[in-house]
Amino acid sequence: MDLWQDVRFSFRRLFAAPWFTLAAVAALALGIGANTAVFTFVNAVLFRGLPFEDADRMMAVSSRTAQGGEIGVSYLDYLDFRDQSRSFDFLSGHLNASVNLADDEAVPERIQGAYVTGNFFRQLGASPVLGRDFRDDDDLPGAEPVVMLGHSVWENRYGRDPGVLGLSVRVNSLLATVVGVMPPGMRFPDNTDLWIPQSNLSAASETDNRGVRSFNVLGTLAAGVSMEQARDELAALGRGLAETYPDTNRDILPAITSFDEEVNGAEIRIVFLSLLGAVAFVLLIACANVAGLLLARSTERTREIAVRVSMGATRYRIVRQLLVESLLLALAAGALGLGLSVVGIRWFDSVTQNVGKPYWMEFTMDPVVFGYMAAVCIATALLFGLAPALHVSKTDVNEVLKEGTRGGSGGVRVRRWSSALIVGELVMTVVLLSGAAFMIRSFMNMYRMDLGIDTAGLVTMETYLPLTQYPELAPRWDVYRDFLDRLAVAPELQSAALVSALPLGGGGGSGVEVDGRPVEEGVTRPFVTVLSASQNYFDVLGVAAARGRAFAEADGSLGSEVAIVNERFVELHFPEGDPLGRQIRVGYEGAPVAEAPWLTVVGVVPSIRQQAVQELEPDPVVYLPLRFNPARTVYFVARSRGELPAVTSLVRENMRLVNPDLPFFSVRTMDQVLVEERWEFRIFGTMFSVLAGMALVLSAVGLYSVTAHSVSQRIREFGIRISLGAEPGQISMLALRRVLVQLAIGLPLGLLGGFGAGLILRSLLVQTGPTDPLPLLAVVVVMGTVAVLACLWPARRAARLDPVAALRIE
Repeated sequence: MDLWQDVRFSFRRLFAAPWFTLAAVAALALGIGANTAVFTFVNAVLFRGLPFEDADRMMAVSSRTAQGGEIGVSYLDYLDFRDQSRSFDFLSGHLNASVNLADDEAVPERIQGAYVTGNFFRQLGASPVLGRDFRDDDDLPGAEPVVMLGHSVWENRYGRDPGVLGLSVRVNSLLATVVGVMPPGMRFPDNTDLWIPQSNLSAASETDNRGVRSFNVLGTLAAGVSMEQARDELAALGRGLAETYPDTNRDILPAITSFDEEVNGAEIRIVFLSLLGAVAFVLLIACANVAGLLLARSTERTREIAVRVSMGATRYRIVRQLLVESLLLALAAGALGLGLSVVGIRWFDSVTQNVGKPYWMEFTMDPVVFGYMAAVCIATALLFGLAPALHVSKTDVNEVLKEGTRGGSGGVRVRRWSSALIVGELVMTVVLLSGAAFMIRSFMNMYRMDLGIDTAGLVTMETYLPLTQYPELAPRWDVYRDFLDRLAVAPELQSAALVSALPLGGGGGSGVEVDGRPVEEGVTRPFVTVLSASQNYFDVLGVAAARGRAFAEADGSLGSEVAIVNERFVELHFPEGDPLGRQIRVGYEGAPVAEAPWLTVVGVVPSIRQQAVQELEPDPVVYLPLRFNPARTVYFVARSRGELPAVTSLVRENMRLVNPDLPFFSVRTMDQVLVEERWEFRIFGTMFSVLAGMALVLSAVGLYSVTAHSVSQRIREFGIRISLGAEPGQISMLALRRVLVQLAIGLPLGLLGGFGAGLILRSLLVQTGPTDPLPLLAVVVVMGTVAVLACLWPARRAARLDPVAALRIE
């Protein structure tokens, strides 16, 4: 009953001070809403895990080289692990692969698929909603090809027709029979929509070669077996295989990590945990603000508390009453914060729909999120309410008579607490501003980065030649040449070309060897990016050769093995000589560097960035004629005279005439490609900036309220000073002095924290870092300016006091 009285009394107190209540609820709602939204993201990405039973026991098994690199597992090694290991209930293998799906009913589609072992779905505990699961005999060599469709393919391509069972479809030109359809929530492992037994892989995949390590292996730990025990057992098996098969397994050992760690790498964890830290700072700043407001109000409540003490109220009862008020504020803020968090979650979900996140990462609120939010509300009430409650509960009836003077000990305690809270706010705000400044600078560096191309009117698409149909290089080139010849006369296109990777899209990596510079045994060759491009590629991009020439029609044929390099390559490998006519060699499909033919450098082009955006300089690139190394995945690039839909129809129609089973997909303009490549910096930079802006506003409000309260407490003092001849400027400086001292303490501490934030975010930054003075200098200027402006109005009010009116107070 006493508690209910406290609740009713707290409601009356809060309604009696509506502006205070609104200000406190608004500040706390920002902090609670931001925390709830970001924890929803963190919960989905880092905590919730796979949507399967025993997901916490699922492990990713890979191979580790002597140099520490992580690679896949060969199929034969997988079989040995599966048959000999006792640490796992299940071991299954899968090979992710985009596949072309075609039939006689509709146009071909590009679909994310996976070649899997026969026990794949049984390990996951997933059953088809239509048809049957894969059987063990489906995975045997020579078995009749079968395929399992994802629910979205069944729904969108076949209209949920149950008659799809038994239908013959072409998967990468391999005729296979549909035997089942998976449920809507099943798209494992990589947003997959089609599964086919690994026995249907092309012979060119070399699954019978232990040296070809392309499989991903998923293991489910047996009950009572730890990861360390499984790691030790696999290591022993790996050493045995190295002794038995030294040619392929020497210096190769199995590696095991939790599947969750495999999916969410260090960079992802850094981003989301940094965001969680940032919103925690925002909440702490909001709590400091409200605590400051409560401390300021405590001087108004000392007489009330003194009366209650004199009537026999215990300190416990007074603290409980004040904490009930704090809890009501926190609950009201939580209700408002819930609405704000829903808006933030929907925004983040909409902007990350097509960025390749795993299908099970759904940004939805669940009991864990609501439990976290309830805990935040309670913790918030304690954070901002406990110190003011303890302070007020110490009220001495005799001390109340002294509180009207500057010398009252209660007033001194309030000023000390307020100053400490403001310094804490300043430090946390500077840290957040520093993190946001680094991210914004990275974002601006990305957009100012000279890619070396003219993107106006550039259209891009992607296609893929399946290994089952095109294991050899020559037939691939025949398809590409026929396709380009057909488009050469199309009036809708100024020019068109094919390339193995788009700008900022990476490319093949290889060591490089230059003539006259033999590589010593054991020495690692310099690393370069390798691309294959057709004849008109540089014309399409609007890039002219700086030296030499572009590719000619015969380049790449026997006797015309040539290459073009970019200017960055010349800087690194030919700093003092003319590269034209020199010979180099790089690795490419089917040919390691040591076995590759020598290529004559015939041209030098400006540096077009392919990768390494974090570096100040672009990466060194070697361009090979597409005829010489026709990659299976290529991008169509054209400078268009028409609209995108018309160009898309033209391209697809011409490819249909060459091979009706080959689809074009990922149809985008080059500008759209560049926007998508920069999505991480845009989205997370925006989030850090919003959080830093919230912190800045909250800090400004806190500084204003504390300064305004300080001025109101010193009105009589200022009146006396003015009556004795003090100038308005002197009074303003007296009012601002405390804020300037707080800035002098808070800014250096905050900058140290900002440097730490830069160190944490270093792997995400582009051409900037924690030692870059510009972002930190900008933070100092912004924080100092905002702090002074926030306190300027109370200071001006103090300077304009009428001394007669001021001396009449009390």
